[in-house]
Amino acid sequence: MVPASSNADGGAAAKVAEAVPRSSSSIESLEKENQELRRTNKYHSLFLSRLAHELRTPLTSILGFSEIMLSQEKLTDAQRGFCERIQSSAQQLQASLNQLSDLARLESGQTHLASDKISIAETVRDVLPALARSAEKKRLKLVFDAGEDLPLLISDASRVRQVIYNVLSHAIYRSPDAATITVRANAASEGVVISIRDSGDPVSQPSRIGILDADDNSSTGELGLLIARQNLEMLGGSISAGNFESGVELLIHLPLHAGA
Repeated sequence: MVPASSNADGGAAAKVAEAVPRSSSSIESLEKENQELRRTNKYHSLFLSRLAHELRTPLTSILGFSEIMLSQEKLTDAQRGFCERIQSSAQQLQASLNQLSDLARLESGQTHLASDKISIAETVRDVLPALARSAEKKRLKLVFDAGEDLPLLISDASRVRQVIYNVLSHAIYRSPDAATITVRANAASEGVVISIRDSGDPVSQPSRIGILDADDNSSTGELGLLIARQNLEMLGGSISAGNFESGVELLIHLPLHAGA
């Protein structure tokens, strides 16, 4: 007769033996899923890149011919209005395509970071003129205030510039006509914080700024925030948001050294 303890030990050993192949099978299954996910992401990035490339050429023609038509003096007011609408729509599409290209590049794993010496005050002042036309269309006022003793950052200048541009573009997009957008840059304990405050409606989930789900019906501005957040994560920074009675404030946190 076999002792009860031996039966128990044998049963436990059998269970352990059964668990090993199951664990190995789970690992193999997970590896296959990861490979499939990487393959899907690769095709997704390739699709975005080619889509942006194929649409950019005809879009450039639309913008060029609309500019030529607007330069004509014999246009009636109605004709000029139609041409301006064509140009405005083409510019919006161009902005979307540029953002798709940026997103495809980020998703493809092109993560090389430059090490530039950056003055945040100068960078913001360089970005503001690029957005002046968009602001003028809505009669918005852009105000910039640079704090004292702002440190120089060692970071990727082009990515930092893109982050500021995208967040400001989002503020312009969501601001009501004739409003004021305030930009402030201040030194922080470990870098710089840039505050961009608009007068738009409160956001429903401030903690999810720059995070999009697959089923989101997202605007161009939100896509810009997604790209800004991904760039900031690469730089070792972050973005946060808060609702106020007079609007929404977005905070861009940049470290002294990229990747820190």
